Amino acid sequence: MTEPVDLRGLAPAAGIQLPRYVHTPPENESELTKRMRELYDPKVPHQIPVTDELLIDMLRQISNKYPRRIALDFFGATTTYRELVERVQRTAAMLRAQGVEKGDRVSIVAPNCPQFIYVLYACLQLGAVCVLHNPLATPIELKWQFENAEPKIVFMWQKAAAAATPIVEEVGASLISIDMSRALPNHLRLALKLPVKAAREMREQMCDPEAHEIPDFDKLLAHYRPFNRITRVDPDIPAMLLHTGGTTGKPKAVILTNRNLITNLKANAVWVTKLREGKETWFCVLPFFHAYGLTLSLNGNLAMGGTAVLFPKFDVKAILKAQKRRRGTFIVGVPPIFDRLAKAAEKDPKVDLTSFSYAISGAMPLTEEVAQRWEKTTGGYIIEGYGMTETSPTVLGSPMSPQRRLGYMGIVFPSIQVRVIDPETFGDVTPGEIGELVVKGPGCSPGYWRDQVETNVLFTPDGWLRTGDLVEENEGFLKMSDRRKELIIISGFNVYPSVVEAAIASMPQVQEVAAVGIPDQKDPARGEQVHAAIVLKSGASLDLEKVRAWVADTLPRYAMPRSVSFPDSLEKNQLGKIQRRKVRESVVSRLSEGVQI
Repeated sequence: MTEPVDLRGLAPAAGIQLPRYVHTPPENESELTKRMRELYDPKVPHQIPVTDELLIDMLRQISNKYPRRIALDFFGATTTYRELVERVQRTAAMLRAQGVEKGDRVSIVAPNCPQFIYVLYACLQLGAVCVLHNPLATPIELKWQFENAEPKIVFMWQKAAAAATPIVEEVGASLISIDMSRALPNHLRLALKLPVKAAREMREQMCDPEAHEIPDFDKLLAHYRPFNRITRVDPDIPAMLLHTGGTTGKPKAVILTNRNLITNLKANAVWVTKLREGKETWFCVLPFFHAYGLTLSLNGNLAMGGTAVLFPKFDVKAILKAQKRRRGTFIVGVPPIFDRLAKAAEKDPKVDLTSFSYAISGAMPLTEEVAQRWEKTTGGYIIEGYGMTETSPTVLGSPMSPQRRLGYMGIVFPSIQVRVIDPETFGDVTPGEIGELVVKGPGCSPGYWRDQVETNVLFTPDGWLRTGDLVEENEGFLKMSDRRKELIIISGFNVYPSVVEAAIASMPQVQEVAAVGIPDQKDPARGEQVHAAIVLKSGASLDLEKVRAWVADTLPRYAMPRSVSFPDSLEKNQLGKIQRRKVRESVVSRLSEGVQI
């Protein structure tokens, strides 16, 4: 490969130095990486060929190979690979007519649906940068994200479009709404008009009749013919932006390139050695705006010529209904998803999940109880993996074989290197000692959009990406020792304490606050819930209901506190900094004593 090159000239809007990927020969890989490679399934290659292939090339190639195979299933409405490419090309024609050119940003704010995929791959065809947003994000969150990315067009879920119109107008972008009901099969679209509860609930999920004045994606698309030409771009410049709090909780837009995404999805595909190209059915229950859902569900399915069964949100009833219609063979999720589906199958003998041969769990630890329940129910195999948005996302995973280890993050994926270092000196620790996990490989992001300072913090002086996670090695397998910067994980979603604290601290009654994650008190399978320990100002009073009402406009629902306490003071270090870990220990100790919080 070439020497490091600053690619800013090819993508000046990124605002940071963009290094070109440099291949590391196997003989020069880290010693830990070499030990891990020895644990590979013999069918898994150590390296993924690193080429200049683009994601749009991958889609075109697979559609030429399987033109009549169903690519997408949305509540029974199907799209073949030939039809998918044709709709992507028509969407590209629409974007060109709106003035979108190479390097321009285009935002998608929508749940999983066919329109999301058309816009995403149309951007890739034109060399535009596709910016992905959580459709449940608050207007305040979206405002920062839009200002940072400066999209030319925002494609937004119709349910959120009306409320976000002022923000979109403020950044000078055009707004186009996505009515998901237009992608439904005809019989379901007609059923939405029925005056019954089920129809009303689905209608509220899919569309918003009050947003009829906003230009509609499907109506616009009807006016365009396919535009076929692919804009060739350098595989090391930005292709997508995904939002995260990073390791500090400060909002950031992670840059992912075509090279990042192509190599990571291929590494995931070869890891599951028995996947059959052109024959698998993937249940896509994770959101595509998240790197985990984007790479392992959407892009992974398309790369394998699979059928993607799309779900706008995780819904047990919808998944079980889809399973009766089109039996799934592969699913990627978080532990609560597998737990709830398996429990549903245990309760109802008519539920049959035995077609699921393989499953990958991530984002939070997979317990032996959940793994055994899933495997007993399906007769298939489940492994867990580890990754982060900045690594596209997968870094580690257990082998899809009896050599797997539940409770461990796993071993390194093909073409990726890892080390465990002393976070102060950056030197390798002795095997078995706790240290920070650092990563190098073609899936590593070049950094954060327009944030060179945080980009510099992301890497060690010699170019290894810092995860911020403390791990320890046991016979080549890594195990999490401590979580990244006191992150709270709720059903696989990351919640940053500093963001929650800022929202609560703005209340006039609050003197200081610490947000911590405690075991979920209602559903342990969800992992954690947010607890807020609040010191009140003299004479002030608050309760949970008032706190939740105050933060409702600034925090996603899953990040809102579900319990509060009002201590006289918070634990601090000698410098006066609040010690969240000690606050959490105090709260958990009270719970163990039977105190209701």
